[in-house]
Amino acid sequence: MMEDLHTHLRKELVHIFTERGYEILGAKSFEGFTPAPFLPNDGYGDQEKKQPDVFALDPAEERFVIGLVKTGIHDLETQAALTEYDVFFDHVNPGNKKRSLVYFMMPASYVADFTAMITHYIHRDYWENMVIVSSQPEADQLSPEKKE
Repeated sequence: MMEDLHTHLRKELVHIFTERGYEILGAKSFEGFTPAPFLPNDGYGDQEKKQPDVFALDPAEERFVIGLVKTGIHDLETQAALTEYDVFFDHVNPGNKKRSLVYFMMPASYVADFTAMITHYIHRDYWENMVIVSSQPEADQLSPEKKE
């Protein structure tokens, strides 16, 4: 049975985090890992805590790394997504106050749309805490919204 796009991208993200030396602290719906923690919401959108797809620690930088998977256009600019962005960009390591690094994983065909949206939406001061990663080419084939 073929896995769904979200699962495929989450696996890619865990692999990338591991390759970069991040310690995986949790991953949402991922066998072999504890669930990613729900992170506090400091007054954004629905006021609810938000759970990233992958949560890790960069031991070299002593900061947390948050991974969020986006599967298509429908998933980029919803009210729920915008609230996630606010919560995750606001997250800091309580021990040293370093801002978390936020990774966005998505099919390659959505990177340009996402980059245009996110750089318009979030303040320039947060850009250094953002990494946008495109999936391997086969993930584009899993997307229900394939761009032509």
